[in-house]
Amino acid sequence: MLVPLVALMYDIFFASRTDQVVFLDKEQRLEALVKSTNNEFTRNLESIWTGTGDVPTTILHNEFNRVIEPQVPANLGIRFGLYVPHTEKIMILGFLHNYRNLSPAEEAQREKDIFATTKQGLIATELSNEPLFRISGSWNDQVVEYISPVVLKGKVVAVMWVGERLDPFFYQNNFFRKLLRYFTLSVLALVMIGTLIIIRNLTTGVDRLKQGLHNMELDIHHLLPEMSGELGQVARAVNRMAVSLTEKERLEDQLRQSEHLIALGRLATGVAHELRNPIGIIKTLVELMKQEYAQVSGIEEFTRAIDEQVDRQDMEIQELLDFGRPNKVSIKECSVNDLIMGVLSFSAAMLRKQKVKVVLQLDNKLSKILADTEKLKKVFVNIIVNAAEAMPSGGRLEIITKEIDNMVVISFSDTGEGIPAEEQSRLFDPFYTTKKTGTGLGLSISYQSIKLHGGTIEVNSNLNQGSTFIINLPVKPQLCDRSDLLDTKNSGN
Repeated sequence: MLVPLVALMYDIFFASRTDQVVFLDKEQRLEALVKSTNNEFTRNLESIWTGTGDVPTTILHNEFNRVIEPQVPANLGIRFGLYVPHTEKIMILGFLHNYRNLSPAEEAQREKDIFATTKQGLIATELSNEPLFRISGSWNDQVVEYISPVVLKGKVVAVMWVGERLDPFFYQNNFFRKLLRYFTLSVLALVMIGTLIIIRNLTTGVDRLKQGLHNMELDIHHLLPEMSGELGQVARAVNRMAVSLTEKERLEDQLRQSEHLIALGRLATGVAHELRNPIGIIKTLVELMKQEYAQVSGIEEFTRAIDEQVDRQDMEIQELLDFGRPNKVSIKECSVNDLIMGVLSFSAAMLRKQKVKVVLQLDNKLSKILADTEKLKKVFVNIIVNAAEAMPSGGRLEIITKEIDNMVVISFSDTGEGIPAEEQSRLFDPFYTTKKTGTGLGLSISYQSIKLHGGTIEVNSNLNQGSTFIINLPVKPQLCDRSDLLDTKNSGN
């Protein structure tokens, strides 16, 4: 931007002054020549013409010839002219750049061309009765002219002018300097426009970066938008930092959850063992009562009620033990689609009773995986039962399987009541349940089972729109030891 400005300042303050000096010199020289010849021409007319009307054209031409002809040889390259207003005729003596003799026809054409280019200035001088200095001609053949009125007895009787051709180098240099000036102005305009665009883009980028940082402040998962240039590098660096922080938070949450599960596992195992012994004693006593007091009327009704409650408590104790103690995984090659079909076969009656329509989209090209089939069945049953319970008036359950990057993805989508956002983060916590009955261990055990297979389970839900449970299982899992999740080696049998 500095270079065009310097070039423009040079053209305005230095090159233009050179032009002014050249024109001033020519003006002064031509003015002196016109004044001297005009004074002599006027004196001669005053001595010759004493009438009151217009001076005859022949007298004007004769006197002009007599005064100017001696001047022509001494002023080569200068053209003298005389214009008679009332006849609109001109007379030319001298040449600008052609010194050969012309034929009458050529001379007439020459006068016609000169009059066409000079007429405007001649008429202006006649009307204003003031001298005029101007440039005429085309861009590649310019003539400087000094035009002066011939005044006789207070009346303009003719207009005399002198013209000199500018040096071709001068007007060509002037022409190209104008081109350079326009080019410089164009470059300057383009530079300014480009600068404004850059500043605008920079300002817009900074605003986007500022807004993105504000959104990231509210939610660390909201990454900055993609941008180009140095701001883009800053945005990518901030995004990498945000992703690292998100991953750190996720790992910390997993660590806290694992520690929580370990503590709960130890507690659950201890409580289950403590409860199982008295439950066993009660069960034994009930069996003895059936034998010893079989003849007592009504005893069977009481013993049956006790058996039902004992069995119910025994099942809950078994859930506690399943949650809290290590359990080896028995793996074998299996088809996820077959497991789902098997689970649906024995849960079909329950789903029909609940008026739940099952829609299957099972990928037939799904790879077989290595897994503990019983644990996966329990996971599938738990999710299907929860989905059915979430649709008490009936609904739709869509089960989809597909394979992405050596991961088998199973999704269960229901049209139930949905889960509030504040409860979704606690859904897999042990003993947390929204049901009126139940231990709250179903989803926790499912979470552990999926983790044992090296997979993940997550939930997406919206109130009154339904829930989707998504399970990701590796085709070739790195099976975890259950003790990694629940350290229960000190919790007894």
